[in-house]
Amino acid sequence: MSIFRKRMPNGKLSPTFHYRIMVDGKIHTGSTGCATRVDALKFERDKLDVLRQQRSAKAVVENFRDELAGGKRIDLEDAFEAFRGKPKRKSISDRQMGAKRTYWSDWLAFLKARYPSAKRLSDVTLEMAQAYIHHLRESGKFAKTVEFKPKYRRKAITYEGSYTELSPRTVNVYHKTLQQIFGALADDASLIENPFSKIPKQNNDYQQRDAFTPEELKKIGEASRAGDPFIYALFAVGMATGLREGDICTLRWQEIDLAAGWIARKMSKTSKLVRIPIMPPLRAFLEQAAATRQPDQEYVLPEHARVYLSNPSGIGYRVRGFLEGLEITTAKKVEGRSRRVSVKDVHSLRHTFCYLAAIHGVPANIVQSIVGHMDERMTQMYMDHASDQVKRDKLSQLPDFLGQLPQATAVTPAAPPPANEAIARAIAILEQMQGADASRWPELREEALVVLRALPRA
Repeated sequence: MSIFRKRMPNGKLSPTFHYRIMVDGKIHTGSTGCATRVDALKFERDKLDVLRQQRSAKAVVENFRDELAGGKRIDLEDAFEAFRGKPKRKSISDRQMGAKRTYWSDWLAFLKARYPSAKRLSDVTLEMAQAYIHHLRESGKFAKTVEFKPKYRRKAITYEGSYTELSPRTVNVYHKTLQQIFGALADDASLIENPFSKIPKQNNDYQQRDAFTPEELKKIGEASRAGDPFIYALFAVGMATGLREGDICTLRWQEIDLAAGWIARKMSKTSKLVRIPIMPPLRAFLEQAAATRQPDQEYVLPEHARVYLSNPSGIGYRVRGFLEGLEITTAKKVEGRSRRVSVKDVHSLRHTFCYLAAIHGVPANIVQSIVGHMDERMTQMYMDHASDQVKRDKLSQLPDFLGQLPQATAVTPAAPPPANEAIARAIAILEQMQGADASRWPELREEALVVLRALPRA
């Protein structure tokens, strides 16, 4: 224990005494507010008694908590494996679990450097959790060193990552993961509270991908058919199904029923089973692929599966290079982000699928059942890509209900849709019958017939 006067900026000693006390290895300092040594020493003794009482009360709580848990204490180093063994409300893929392990490792690195006394889950305080979330928001990941071992090298490559800024969405992913792990282990560790549950999350500034324009799709189709079958196959399946990158690359023949005209796929991200009708363009592609299929070939796109399963980022790298070769912008700078944000890549095919379905009148619930969104609001967000020109074109097809437009400026009736679009529209209407009440069947049947009767007769 010690009391002392501080040296002020003007060189003089402070008029009151300050104290310095150590309790359980932790130093406590502050002002006594006392101008005499006698009063300052009494203040210091009283302060020491308070700190010791607080320590005793904390010890009682900790002992009681450990008794409730049967003496079980979960070390921070063992916590993630304990979390993995816990039953989950939704299944977590190996890839997602690997990402969660990365977030937990960064958190442990932060604790070891800033709060080395924290050894168990029960040692973590709200102050520690707040400090880590603040660091993520201000400086990005704590552990900047990245280690990567390519298959063709014997030694790993180590480098310092930038990670100076993380988007609010990414920070929230870290935050939610840590909150999830502490929540899952709260009973086992007898935690009084989850240190991450009281910290407010940021508003997401999610930068969604852009849909490909018809002009871009035409350019992509012509260039890929002429010289890049790898890209063409990716786009052919993605444009016709709305599947995510991983589901396109790992689509299996056993999930395809060409005779019945359906794809039945369990989504890798959500484990939700979706049924996708095989439309004529995709059927032609699949029939051609089936004709050259090897006897033991499991995947529809074996080369894509090999690349994706060995190095998932390799698919995106190849697609971005192809698109940039066609002068299609794939990324843009966003204010507040240290790296450019991807706006057009393989995932844009999913947005494009939903968008094109919307402008051709396919109901949102039908699109949702195909793309496998858990929330209809996500489907609606994907479908909301209409440009000003498309909005103008579509609104120009509305009739003049009041009949007041001059003849010279009357709206030109829209041309009938191409046959394949009309058939797809009719099928979509009939698909609604599966989930509709039987009383609506005649209405839906008649609506489909109206679309089909509008087709030009041979």
